[in-house]
Amino acid sequence: IGDIYYWGKGVAKDYERAMAAYKVAAEAGDAFSQYQVGMMYCKGLGVAVDYQQARAWLEKAAAQDFPDAVRELGVMYFEGWGVTPSWRRARELYKRAIELGNGDAVDYMQYL
Repeated sequence: IGDIYYWGKGVAKDYERAMAAYKVAAEAGDAFSQYQVGMMYCKGLGVAVDYQQARAWLEKAAAQDFPDAVRELGVMYFEGWGVTPSWRRARELYKRAIELGNGDAVDYMQYL
């Protein structure tokens, strides 16, 4: 249901409703929904930007080896969003994301 409101599939986009739907699934342990909740906090979609919440949800998804979440944690460390900037930690996370099959992390690694 979160995707329907997030992407506006047959309905108007509604990030607040998308967040509510994703949160239900995220709290039940769904890694994709945990990633989406983290990204919505990171981008301020349907909620205020909150990097601490973003990091917490992304870490939950990353703990389940969700590749995009691992990559986005790397971005947070690279940019210093809600964390002490650390290119070393970003590199570790990008490397793990690559090992999990995230091709975008290969491109991100080139900025280090």
